[in-house]
Amino acid sequence: MTKKNWWRKAAGLIGVVAGALILVLLVGRGSGSSEGATVSEMNDARDLAQILSLFERNRYWLTATPNFPAEFSFRTRSPNEYPAYRGALTVKVLRDNGNLFGFVSYYMKAPGEGYILFLGVDEKYRGKRYADQLMLHAMEDLIGRGVRRIELITRPTNIAAQKVYRRLGFREVWRDHMFVDFEYP
Repeated sequence: MTKKNWWRKAAGLIGVVAGALILVLLVGRGSGSSEGATVSEMNDARDLAQILSLFERNRYWLTATPNFPAEFSFRTRSPNEYPAYRGALTVKVLRDNGNLFGFVSYYMKAPGEGYILFLGVDEKYRGKRYADQLMLHAMEDLIGRGVRRIELITRPTNIAAQKVYRRLGFREVWRDHMFVDFEYP
């Protein structure tokens, strides 16, 4: 290994460690406004109807594909219709006192690469940092699985989501008139 390659690998490792440390600090700090709300695995019988309703109300913000098969995706835990991805999607919900505040779904895109597919918070619960709590949970889980880079896409007009992503350490890597790509770290 050349000295230049060694320094690149060392710098990459330092970036991952620094990102993980920031994540630990953010998780430890908490949002202060989500007392009692807990993140748990999606339960189809309890959560699916509410998630699908939230998804449909926010379809434009959640996917660029007008006919994206949301029910299929959540039921099969698949980010797409390819059989190889069945069961690859993790879906977590944030609940308290029987109320579903929101959900996040994510998966391993490739070794060392994670992808946040959907983040949705019910309209009546926005502005309380529930999106932060869901994102931090997804990030912590992906990093725990060995992910070194997490990607996601949003709309350029989705300013509230972009604020969440930036606050959590994501950086914008690409933008056009339809989408903005973010990456962590």
